Amino acid sequence: MTATGILDASALGRWVEIALGEPPWTSGARFVGFGYLDALAGLSAKGGAADDPTLATAPRLTVRLPIGADSRVLDEDEARARGLPAVPAWLDGYGPQPVRDAAWRRDPALAGKFHASWPDDVPVLVHDGERRRTGRRVEVGWVRVDAVEDGPARPSARASGEPVARRTATYVGTLRSPPKQLTSYAAGARVRFVPDGGGKYPVAVTAAYLDDRAGWLVRGCTRCGLSEGLDPPSTMADADAATFTASCPVCGPSGTRTFLRR
Repeated sequence: MTATGILDASALGRWVEIALGEPPWTSGARFVGFGYLDALAGLSAKGGAADDPTLATAPRLTVRLPIGADSRVLDEDEARARGLPAVPAWLDGYGPQPVRDAAWRRDPALAGKFHASWPDDVPVLVHDGERRRTGRRVEVGWVRVDAVEDGPARPSARASGEPVARRTATYVGTLRSPPKQLTSYAAGARVRFVPDGGGKYPVAVTAAYLDDRAGWLVRGCTRCGLSEGLDPPSTMADADAATFTASCPVCGPSGTRTFLRR
């Protein structure tokens, strides 16, 4: 039995119990439903009163999540003891479902960034490269994550020089929102991105960037902490410079990042 609290992505692919206290709920029993993703409405749970023997086969009510009511996820043993199927037959009508325990939802660097109703959608800095080269600004776009890759190391430090430990995970997903002025991405494009331990948003990257990034230590922006570049650092550097600074793509000239060749 799990602790009570706000139901979120932890409800995906699991049976949940919720204390509903207002119409259209009039039953004295708690609501029991199965957590799933509705392609139009987002995270939801479908079921009925806990004492209704047809709640799994003929659900009477849909609850949109997240919800802050007294609620909890049923563990598998409890669900079986109640005679609930691992997956209800009606779920087929809602299309492919998200991975139940996706690695990206457990990454501390992404905690708190996912959309409340769309548990795999995260805001990402998408871009055409450094503005001094392209003349175009960064944008924040919603990316629906569906894959994780192990990428190369990205040595980073705070502006003070203190090292920052970070995982090497690289995530891949589909851009859901159309960019306004970028040329490298369009709605529906595949986006590879990395969490940024200092900046506010994860950052879109290319394979060329990741290959080059391992050879550089980046000290994060002196204002927001962003510790990634938008172009491969060797492209940003003047000639064979071993060290250089660049203004932050988010903060502008008021914040600078420092790149040191390793």
